[in-house]
Amino acid sequence: MRSIITFLLAFHLLTFATLAQETVSATNNAPAPAAPTQNAFDRLTQSNHDLLELLKKQQSVLEDIQYDRKLLNRQIQTLEERLTDSLQQNAQLQVKVAKLEATLAAGPSSTPNTNANAAPVQPVTPQITDVPPPPPSTYLPPPESEGAPGTLSWHRLFTLSGEDSKNSDMFHIQASQWRVLWHNQDKPGDTYKNTSALFINAFPKDDTIPQKVCSKVGSGGDSAELVGPGNYYLKVEASGGSWELAVEEFR
Repeated sequence: MRSIITFLLAFHLLTFATLAQETVSATNNAPAPAAPTQNAFDRLTQSNHDLLELLKKQQSVLEDIQYDRKLLNRQIQTLEERLTDSLQQNAQLQVKVAKLEATLAAGPSSTPNTNANAAPVQPVTPQITDVPPPPPSTYLPPPESEGAPGTLSWHRLFTLSGEDSKNSDMFHIQASQWRVLWHNQDKPGDTYKNTSALFINAFPKDDTIPQKVCSKVGSGGDSAELVGPGNYYLKVEASGGSWELAVEEFR
């Protein structure tokens, strides 16, 4: 910035010297001594005016730069203060962690009983709470045994279980009558009571009209008898619990 101001001052002095030389030359060539021409003075006045405006602009730029530097210094100072606070907090946390580690390494402290007449401390007998029995492996009834030759009975084709929605594979029903045994179960605990839902529909192959199997909220199970024969798949929509089903046909 100083070099620019120096250049402008030098340019101004050079302009002034040139104008002075022109004035002297004009005076020597004139038949009689005369004052400098009006044109030379106008040029000198305009040059002084331009130089003054330029100096004002440079002064404004210098003030802006000084303001930006002050603002930057304040920001740097604020960041340094925050960094110092963070380092102090980190050091305090490390001291606390070291104390906790030392306490854990020392183990539980035991104070001797100095009172000879004090009664001995009886060991605390842990209370045995009733532990709920584990849930059964399945809530579905066992498959029926095949009947005597020549009699009809239910034959189990497959079972399916899960916790979320899914579709079964395509399966074939030979008999004119078949059924779906199903059961829905809430998550353990009173908080989850009646929070699960299960919806099952049986879709024929290449058909958009299903046979409804179940629509259940909460724990429970049942069966639904359907009409065959044909190729079907089951669409299961479930949430909030677990479910299982079995497909059987009557033949």
